[in-house]
Amino acid sequence: MQQFARILTENGIIPVILRGDEHLDLRPIVSDITPDAIASGALTAVNTTGLSLLRRPFRYVAPIGGVRQIAATGFNYKKHIEEFKMKPPTEPEVFLKATTSLAGPDDPISRGPNPGTKLDWEVELAIVVGREAQDITAAEAADYIFGFVCINDVSDRATQVDNEGGQHLVRAKSRPGYAPIGPYLTTGVDGMNLDLWTKVNGRYEQQGNTSDMLFSVSEMLAYFSAHMTLLPGDLLATGTPPGVGFGKNQFLLPGDVLECGIANLGAQRHDIRA
Repeated sequence: MQQFARILTENGIIPVILRGDEHLDLRPIVSDITPDAIASGALTAVNTTGLSLLRRPFRYVAPIGGVRQIAATGFNYKKHIEEFKMKPPTEPEVFLKATTSLAGPDDPISRGPNPGTKLDWEVELAIVVGREAQDITAAEAADYIFGFVCINDVSDRATQVDNEGGQHLVRAKSRPGYAPIGPYLTTGVDGMNLDLWTKVNGRYEQQGNTSDMLFSVSEMLAYFSAHMTLLPGDLLATGTPPGVGFGKNQFLLPGDVLECGIANLGAQRHDIRA
């Protein structure tokens, strides 16, 4: 397992690799963690010998810069499907989030100007694509996965459903700050056995494990590659476990603190603002 991050210091954004709790400067190897750096193979099996230790203060930013596509799915956890008393889907749902919704793992989240906003949380495991993928099989998918990040698929449920019951996922999930990722980009872990969770004001709202997925990360990557070309550094969010606010009629308000995390991928913390 290797954990990468990007940190903001007084000298700008610096790519790092973690060694335990230590943050080591990756700039002798790559200038930044970007789709090109991932595609180059420079971040595969990094030798940390000789890399300089960086000390706080610093702030985590999104662990990948220059992401070109955020693909996503819904209702991919069996317990989440049961929670909404739905029939399990026979194939994954496919939609996109705007890349301008990307944010860092500790950035505040603004609800936006609409007083009727119903801001909701969805902790999700996101696949980080390692190389261009088109029409691959599930058996091949592991060769196309670089690693994983934690993403919070923040959504405004008020704009997700129109007056006639129609779903508008892109508009509900694409405002600035609605896709915080990180803090770590982690490689070499089993994406199908990771605990994930969400807290609101210190109270657990979501707790699950990726083993509850209906469609595995490999099946998901293969399916999406049949409908779009996936590029190095792209993110594919794989669904959320039970406990979203929509099912409880409970939404985020200014002053709330939203936290989420995934084992080996780190934890996020966000202040909710008007």
